[in-house]
Amino acid sequence: MAGTAASIDLGAGRQPTASPPKRPNLGDFLAPRSIAIVGASADPATIRGRLLDYLLQRNYAGALYLVSPSQPEIRGRKTYPTLASIGEPIDLVLIATRADVTLSIVEECARIGARFAICYSSGFAEAGEEGEAAQRRLGEIAAETGLRICGPNTAGFFNVRDEIPATFARNVDESRAAIASGRTGAGTVTVVAQSGGLGYAMSDRCRAEHGLDVNFVISTGNEADLGTLDFVDHVIEDEGTKAILLLVEALKDTARLPVIAAHALAAGKPIIVSKFGRTEAGSRAINSHAGRLTGSSDAYDAVFARYGLLSTDDENEMADLAAAFSLFPLPQGNRVAIMTTSGGAGVWMADACEAAGLAVPILDDATQAELAKYVPSYGATHNPVDLTAQVTVNPLGGAAESPLVASLAALHDSDGIDAVILIANMSDGNVLAREQAGLSALAARLRKPVLLYSHAPASPKSLQLAQEIGLSVFASTRRVARTLGAMVRYAETRGRIAAATQPAPAPALPAADVAALAGGLSEYKAKALLARHGLQGGSDVLAHSVDDAVAAARVIAAPVALKIQSDAIQHKTEVGGVALGLEGDDAVRAAYEQMMASVTAKRPDAALDGILVQKMLKPGTEFALGIVRDPDFGAMMMAGLGGVYIEVLKDVMIEPLPVRRDTALAMLKRLQAWPVLDGARGRAPLDVEALTAAMEQLSLLVEGSGDAVREIDLNPVFVYPKGEGIAIADALVVGRDEPSIEGAH
Repeated sequence: MAGTAASIDLGAGRQPTASPPKRPNLGDFLAPRSIAIVGASADPATIRGRLLDYLLQRNYAGALYLVSPSQPEIRGRKTYPTLASIGEPIDLVLIATRADVTLSIVEECARIGARFAICYSSGFAEAGEEGEAAQRRLGEIAAETGLRICGPNTAGFFNVRDEIPATFARNVDESRAAIASGRTGAGTVTVVAQSGGLGYAMSDRCRAEHGLDVNFVISTGNEADLGTLDFVDHVIEDEGTKAILLLVEALKDTARLPVIAAHALAAGKPIIVSKFGRTEAGSRAINSHAGRLTGSSDAYDAVFARYGLLSTDDENEMADLAAAFSLFPLPQGNRVAIMTTSGGAGVWMADACEAAGLAVPILDDATQAELAKYVPSYGATHNPVDLTAQVTVNPLGGAAESPLVASLAALHDSDGIDAVILIANMSDGNVLAREQAGLSALAARLRKPVLLYSHAPASPKSLQLAQEIGLSVFASTRRVARTLGAMVRYAETRGRIAAATQPAPAPALPAADVAALAGGLSEYKAKALLARHGLQGGSDVLAHSVDDAVAAARVIAAPVALKIQSDAIQHKTEVGGVALGLEGDDAVRAAYEQMMASVTAKRPDAALDGILVQKMLKPGTEFALGIVRDPDFGAMMMAGLGGVYIEVLKDVMIEPLPVRRDTALAMLKRLQAWPVLDGARGRAPLDVEALTAAMEQLSLLVEGSGDAVREIDLNPVFVYPKGEGIAIADALVVGRDEPSIEGAH
């Protein structure tokens, strides 16, 4: 699959590089041959002391230099007054000093040729203007000198595989009670987190929930230099890492994401991501914690979905997915077989699976015939397969092999099934102990996922035995189902992106159109420009006098609408700038005069271009199309129900540009309103082809204009029955230098 994954533009003017950008050798950062600790301390109760204590606990094998101008030795080791006095090459400098002296130490690191530094202190961008300036300077030093910096405000990293803890996190303290794990040797997971506390906690959770060991835990902090994507890009190449857990508040260098994501997909290394700051309170906490401004959560979700990252809701889901991708091959479809010793638990699991988008099909005759050899006559072989509790009382029942293992193997080997779930009471460990040999043999030849679920709380013995077998016990029906659902989506995404071709670049717009867009356009100007680029509205005439308006209405010869036109007025209805359904000279004249009086009274400062006389469009289903510019990902397309429904129902989807017809159709199908477009309950289907064509044309327009457009609002767009097209009833363009029109419709 390598080399076939598509590299797709993140947005207008934001082209990713054709190949992964040159990156630092982070292997030497994570496995340094020499470490210097500036501000070293003998007191393990302090952060500075923990850095040294944890390295000594793990018997760090490289050269270890302690820098302290006030102490001649620490814990029996020689100290140095400065970094320069060491006189030996230093791969990594750990800086555990106050923020106000960190900058000078980093400058010294650069002068002596150190390769990497970790700045642990807080008090930078999250602490106001002075801290922001200091953090910018850290980034400048890295760019100017080649010293690569992790942090500030970071908990460092733990290279678990090589036992190198460059962190003060208590989770790595060997004096604490270890979390029991049935696994030995190298781990299967790498955790990359902007939050150090959460990163190390996630490592512990993987071990506690599923016995997974972790290869690396990496905290990036404020990311003055090295960022999340640098480390993700590096660990994709790590042979032992099967899944990457990513905990982020906001990403930087987002134009790199498509290439890195494609790299991970081609390598079969799922990136399982949790994005924080989805609420107003969460975003506020991010800004105070790490000094970051974050893009919208909807934009992050849309980008993650496009490029194959698996977005998760909570830490349990992350741990479940880490286990599933570490232990099992990918499913080839969404067909699930459920085998249970409790009929009720099987029904509950079937409900959870279907709610997660999985299918629980009736098994084929051949598979049911094989199962009938082991399932009691009062059980069931169709799916869910009910072995009944009898299998736990008389497991062999005269058969030559275990009915549980033989039935499970029959389901695993069925060509009509893509994944298997085994439900049993694992509260005492007896079931897995009795079946350990058979289950271990099956686990050794898995070609599809086999997940275990205990409808009673699983005992520590059962959890341990499952790990020894090479399987894992999941804690609820919902967690089993959503894990399998995510694996199915990931497999589908790999196939989709592998088969995709990169859209042709949009042609550049004429300079005059780019300039017009950048300056912002009121309705009549916007609709005229849109029409030149294939996005038609209705019949519009700009009137500069009441007589012009009356004459235009006569020519249109139908009920008309009047709308005030001014670049300074975005909310026309708020100033009395809209009148609808006017017929006859007198009605048009009266509405015109009343509108001019109202607008000039409420907005005497606004320069008026005139009043638009517009043919009243025939009623249609109201949609809204638009462009918003996300601070992290650039131009995004929005589509959803329009008119008042956009505020009331909020049934909208967003997608990063470019959007072509296939992407547009996929957006529409994700809407709750899709049945309305598709012709629900006997209604005629709407002109989806015309709507998707308009979405593609809108994308091309914005792509071709570079960064000229900040926002576009087309609402309502009337969508008519299939074959009758669409009509843009209202349009507004906000240029890059204008105020936001958020909420304007």
